[in-house]
Amino acid sequence: MAKKIVFTKEQIHNKAYELFKTNGLNKITARELAKALQCSSAPIYASYLSMDELKDELIERAKDSFLFYIKNNETEMALLNIGLGICKFAREEKQLFTTIFLRDVSYKDLISEFHDIVKTEIYKDERFIKVDDELKETLLLDCWIYAHGLSTLIVNNYFQNPCDEFLKKRLLVAPTTWVYKAFSVK
Repeated sequence: MAKKIVFTKEQIHNKAYELFKTNGLNKITARELAKALQCSSAPIYASYLSMDELKDELIERAKDSFLFYIKNNETEMALLNIGLGICKFAREEKQLFTTIFLRDVSYKDLISEFHDIVKTEIYKDERFIKVDDELKETLLLDCWIYAHGLSTLIVNNYFQNPCDEFLKKRLLVAPTTWVYKAFSVK
């Protein structure tokens, strides 16, 4: 009798995360995950009550990964830090960036959540206290559009593995730079 392979919840989660990054969340089924693990679906359901529970964990992991990149304090400029974070996320997590932001419109809600995370970070920044909400929204939108455009070029290898200095230089010429100069927001 062949020995049964036992999978931990962590192993199942990690394999599911790999599938999420390459194929998207909608392609993750118990059958596909079991196939990738070369087992039956029994170990999956022994670790998770439902595939929705697993998918919720995968989304949280993707959010945590995104937050790791955008919450850096590399410079004194919040918008630049966020733009750098988005671009670094695209550079270092190409598959995940592509899956979430470029592959499928079904991630619209997740993209909105990521956008709200960025918005929260900007509103926490004390340097923006005196800036009215309409201007904050404009800055956020400009940063979001420009950083995602640059990130899309990165994941499509137009810019192959750009260094941090290149990203910073490109983001500093972004349309929002005038605000830092005009309002002395630093």
